[in-house]
Amino acid sequence: MCGIAGALHADPDFVRGAVGIMCDQMIARGPDDGGVALMDAYHGHVALGNRRLAIIDPSPAGHQPMGDIARGITIVFNGMIYNYRELREQLIAEGEHFTSRCDTEVVLKAYARYGEACVRHLRGMFAFAIWDARNQQLFLARDRFGIKPLYYWQKGGTFLFASQVKALLATGSVPARLSAEGLQTYLSYGAVSEPLTAIDGVFALPASHTATVRDGRVEVQRYSGPPEHADSSIARPDAALELRARLEDSVRRHLVSDAPLGVFLSGGLDSSVLAALAAREDVHLRTVAVAFDEEAYSERPHMERVARHVGSEHVCVTLRPAELLATYAAAFTAMDQPTFDGLNTYVVSRAAAGAGLKVALSGLGADELFDGYGHTSRIAALERARRFPQPLPLFAGKVAGLVMKQGNREKIDAWLSGHGEGESAYELLRRVFLPGEVARLSPITAALHTPRPAAGVGDRYGRVSAQDLAHYTNNVLLRDTDAMSMAHSVEVRVPYLDHPLVEWVISLPAAIKSGAGKALLVEATRDLLPPEILSRGKQGFALPLAGWMRGELRNEIDAALRKPSDALAGLLDGDAVAHVWEQFLQDGRRWTRPWTLFALCRWAETIAIPERIAA
Repeated sequence: MCGIAGALHADPDFVRGAVGIMCDQMIARGPDDGGVALMDAYHGHVALGNRRLAIIDPSPAGHQPMGDIARGITIVFNGMIYNYRELREQLIAEGEHFTSRCDTEVVLKAYARYGEACVRHLRGMFAFAIWDARNQQLFLARDRFGIKPLYYWQKGGTFLFASQVKALLATGSVPARLSAEGLQTYLSYGAVSEPLTAIDGVFALPASHTATVRDGRVEVQRYSGPPEHADSSIARPDAALELRARLEDSVRRHLVSDAPLGVFLSGGLDSSVLAALAAREDVHLRTVAVAFDEEAYSERPHMERVARHVGSEHVCVTLRPAELLATYAAAFTAMDQPTFDGLNTYVVSRAAAGAGLKVALSGLGADELFDGYGHTSRIAALERARRFPQPLPLFAGKVAGLVMKQGNREKIDAWLSGHGEGESAYELLRRVFLPGEVARLSPITAALHTPRPAAGVGDRYGRVSAQDLAHYTNNVLLRDTDAMSMAHSVEVRVPYLDHPLVEWVISLPAAIKSGAGKALLVEATRDLLPPEILSRGKQGFALPLAGWMRGELRNEIDAALRKPSDALAGLLDGDAVAHVWEQFLQDGRRWTRPWTLFALCRWAETIAIPERIAA
């Protein structure tokens, strides 16, 4: 795992200096090694830089930037390719020669052999850049689900890219001007929707896309999408057996490491399955967990039960408000873009680093594949309710309310009244603030960017999975996981998001995947875990923030929300922000709303003197 950066510009001193600054900003992403390569281009110069966290072949042979001098190509790579061994053998059979055992060289040789189509051969998480001197182009690529980030900025003849938005800002060339459109998506969903970022003019290369930079032009192309047809030929028992085999294969590949590795364990089904499968491959497995004194949030008994069952060396850290207050300033500094859901990953990653791990497996992705959020039934209820003829809105609301989470009355009312016309039921469920509330909070008018996933299979289960992967998983979970884990120099891997596994599960018809409690996943792994773990309802790993916000964290949040950061002047209406906070203090409901605003305020303070947004 690494941090990568690059620059194109006429001045060689500028590109070398800019890339050096960006790499210095990302030392935590790669404390083991680093390097910058400067190369000539027809209209100037290009520099590529890397900070390396050595996981595969930690020897000097894996140093980056890595080049193939004969072909005039140089790569900087961030990620892990899980089929690199097979691909390496295939490339050797086709005449390629290797000098290292690392997956970076496999990607480099794959580009040399297959060109831009090399991404279709890669199974893993990645973001990389290749300077191709013969074709005078910079080639950028990002994995299918956006597990690894890549951001870029262009103005005139200058092009910069990096693994972190804050690395781009550190150069001083990218104006720290907040994006009204990006921040309005943040208020809507709790994270900025790519390809936008919180910084005006900085864009994310979208998941499953490549880009070529040539003659000052950036061309972005999609190379992969969700499956378009369901597999109706498979029976439920056969699907369970196939799922088990695919899970075993994915976990086995994700365990490949030349550095200490463990599993993030919550005590829920998803991470427990990973721990059980990993324990069968590694007799010295380590598991890491975070628990709380508040019993309603702590899963300590369940995670300890799983750890004993699989025989792992278990480390559990208890987090209390005092510890959070002492460290959360560092967490907001690590936060690359504002998010309402990053502190939990920061805490567990810190625990993993403290346990001596450089690699950890996470259960992220299983909820998206097996409807763990319960959105399929909620979306169906909302769509049915909207079809009720007038004057039956009250009855329709009760029908929808039966399957909606507590505290969503406002969303149901907005949905039935027709507000947010054109918005899908899925987007409504994922909202933090409704459109009218966003307009009151942020007075600057901006065209709201709502990401739409590529068309996938026709049934509701498949559509919801595709939407979650393209929206919540990508913009929130994966982005937070990368930023917060890399702040502690820990590489997090997500076996449930192995793309052959994802594509196969999404292609299964609803009848195969339906059933309470991720029924297909339970059926496929029934022999691995104690019955009480298999039958547990979803709890999720979340901090007890609702109580802490009214207690130990109250003064901090009160100060931030009654006088938002000057960095947000003109972007947030102070009275509207204070009203959200006061409403929470009165009724204790919907804590995510004031927390979303607080996280934005604290993140904005970590940005160096932002310019006011242009009128």
